[in-house]
Amino acid sequence: MNRLSAIGLALMISLFLAAIACSSESDETSSAPAPTAAPAAAPSGGTAFEVSLQDPGGSGSYVFSPADLTFSVGDTVSFSLTSEKEFHTFTVDDLGIAENVNAETTVDLTFTFDTAGTFELICVPHEALGMVGTITVQ
Repeated sequence: MNRLSAIGLALMISLFLAAIACSSESDETSSAPAPTAAPAAAPSGGTAFEVSLQDPGGSGSYVFSPADLTFSVGDTVSFSLTSEKEFHTFTVDDLGIAENVNAETTVDLTFTFDTAGTFELICVPHEALGMVGTITVQ
């Protein structure tokens, strides 16, 4: 085997192992229902908002629930981001949002929306599997 072929083979094996590590599934099934969106008044005067980061281990598909969020310019939102069985991100590049959410944890994020527009929401490791959404700021 020549040197170029050996490098190519090593690269393919590395990518394969990385893909397996990012998509590990658990055989366990969750009996608890997935959290749903629940806007409500937050103690700090902002709006509390729950987003479930769902994955095959708990729900059968990689999705944000809800996937499409709408807010007004000036809104301060206190997100509660809950991951089911895998690591996810809550990433909106154009707004500078990049939160990591480890498996079976909840991360709180407070953000003030000061720019109108429609912004792409992605889970970096699962974007290609359809874990995308939008945040619209009016």
